[in-house]
Amino acid sequence: MKMDDKLLKSSLTAAIDLSVWKIENKKEKVRKFDETVDFIANLKDLNLNDPKQRIDLEYLLPNDTITKKLPNVCVIATEDILVEAKKMGLDTLNLDELGALDRQEKKSKKKFVKKYEFFIVEGKIMSQFARYLARFAGPLGKMPKPFPNGYGIVNSIEDLKTAIERHKKVIRIQIKKQPIIQVKIGKKSMDYNKIFENLKAFVEFLAEQLPHKYNNLKSAYVKTTMGKAIKIDQDFLKNLKVK
Repeated sequence: MKMDDKLLKSSLTAAIDLSVWKIENKKEKVRKFDETVDFIANLKDLNLNDPKQRIDLEYLLPNDTITKKLPNVCVIATEDILVEAKKMGLDTLNLDELGALDRQEKKSKKKFVKKYEFFIVEGKIMSQFARYLARFAGPLGKMPKPFPNGYGIVNSIEDLKTAIERHKKVIRIQIKKQPIIQVKIGKKSMDYNKIFENLKAFVEFLAEQLPHKYNNLKSAYVKTTMGKAIKIDQDFLKNLKVK
């Protein structure tokens, strides 16, 4: 299924408009938090038993997807990189703290991994991170990845600064077991054009990763956190009377 700019814009507009539930004779219910804008796709004709058709990488969107100053990351490092991460106000672990975490109960390690969206790890201690936390981070797609598939392994202060700026725009893409993908392409508070740029760029990128490009897209939707799922489909939009 091909998705041109007009169809994507109409779908995005409808998703934002319908993020506020409108009930006759009642006040519109406006959410008290900044909802995310998500893209969801159901895929077809993929053999996920074939490792070549699985996807596990990170993608850098054109525009930031977070409205706060720092992304939800934990930096695990030593010496200068660790000091710089603390100066930046980021959550950190040094090597001793990482070892202490490994000695805690399984549920504590699971809780720790779930707390963060991404981990940034100094290259020389990546083996320790893998040994202690891979069994918990791996299934959630949170293992730090080196460039070009990811931005989670750093070797200098400059690498760290670059990684933090990138993690304001990075989304994780993982298609391993189920032929479905859901990613955050923006926040409702963002400028509409920036959300659209992210949506268009990601759709084009996703198609390029699939063996049969757009033909592997069975259906696709855009929605806000609490809003109605809008199918990216002309007939669906016509029934909504969205132009």
